[in-house]
Amino acid sequence: MKTNDYTKRNMKIRFLLLSALLAGTSQGVPAQEKRVLTLETCKELALKNNADIQTVRMDVEAANQTRKEAFTKYFPKISAGAVTYKADDNLVKGTIPPIPPLGLETPTEVGVLEEGNLVTVSALQPVFAGGQIVNSNKLARTALEASRLQLDMTADKVELETEAYYWKIVSLKEAEKTLDVLDTLLHNLHKDVSLAVKMGLTTQNDLLTVQLKQNELQSTRLQVENGRELLCMALCQYIGIPLDSAKFIDVPELHADIKAPGEYLVDHPTALASLSTYKLLEKNVKVHELKRKIALGQQLPTVGIGASYAYEDLMFDKSRNHWIMMATVSVPISDWWGGSHKFKRSRLEEKKALRQQQDGSEKLQLKMQQSWNLLTESYKQIALAESAVRESEENLRMQTSHYKSGITSLSELLDAQGLYQKSRNRYSDACIDYMKKVSQYLQDTGR
Repeated sequence: MKTNDYTKRNMKIRFLLLSALLAGTSQGVPAQEKRVLTLETCKELALKNNADIQTVRMDVEAANQTRKEAFTKYFPKISAGAVTYKADDNLVKGTIPPIPPLGLETPTEVGVLEEGNLVTVSALQPVFAGGQIVNSNKLARTALEASRLQLDMTADKVELETEAYYWKIVSLKEAEKTLDVLDTLLHNLHKDVSLAVKMGLTTQNDLLTVQLKQNELQSTRLQVENGRELLCMALCQYIGIPLDSAKFIDVPELHADIKAPGEYLVDHPTALASLSTYKLLEKNVKVHELKRKIALGQQLPTVGIGASYAYEDLMFDKSRNHWIMMATVSVPISDWWGGSHKFKRSRLEEKKALRQQQDGSEKLQLKMQQSWNLLTESYKQIALAESAVRESEENLRMQTSHYKSGITSLSELLDAQGLYQKSRNRYSDACIDYMKKVSQYLQDTGR
């Protein structure tokens, strides 16, 4: 499941919901009653509504805002300020000596800065910052890409969990089908035993034994039905739809989607590069590489150019405008000692990330191989379970015939029915386990 597929998925979800609405309207029935929740629909709804997915999407958006914030560091820093004041007396006072040519025959006291205004606007454009701005932007973009990969991994987890709920429901539905078959067998057996009791061919105890088995079957049915209902509601909660939608979950024929493992096999080393987990390991290396470069840049001088404009009317009731061009150079002399240690630490963290990438890639390949082994093993279990069903069917047929001929006892026939029930349940469990293993293998190989 990839991030760029979300838009398509969401459009598909809207289409499905709209189709259900239109269908319900055309039939004069509420739209909800026309919704069919297939496995694919459940996964699409989960990717849209699940709480974990929504939380990680917020993390992605936060990372995107951080990226935008980092980009603003390329622009000039603009600042403005204003000062206005009025004192109860002149802040600067003095005495002008006599100047006869100017008509000043005696000393004259003067004062300035009793009131005034100062307005400044300045802009400083960084020219060189030791690569800190460039690398900080790269770091922000890498963090955004990592958050999107985390979203992909969360989506994979949500899809697997959705399938786990769904296949449990299918398992219980298959158990109900088996109970239906046994119910029919016991119903027919009850008629035969009742007839035999009336004819004096068997005792009332045999009839009570059959009735007891029927009661046990009904008790089992109630447990299975209640369990399936709760699982359906749990699935609805997980995919973010009303709990009363549980009754519209579609349960397919179990054997319909079973394909041989070879249909899913891929080259594991080649598939490694497509895994979100592996890409995240690569991003982790890139993050620490950029942090190292930023740490190095913090030890280098920074250069900037700028301009400043000032307006003031501070003295003699006259206003003046000033334009100032400037260049700045900052050398972090006192930070060199601590900065050198920070750089060395960041370099060690980068080496650590590289080691983690190598180790992680090996573990991912092992995981793919393990997933494949479990898949093939699970497929073989289906064949074994299918053979057990055929054998139990034949045994049940023979025991039924022998019971009618008086060769075997009622308990032996009931035991044959119990073996038949267990073999059918084992077969359905094997098929469901295989379908879950298929999904796991597809995800483990980046599909």
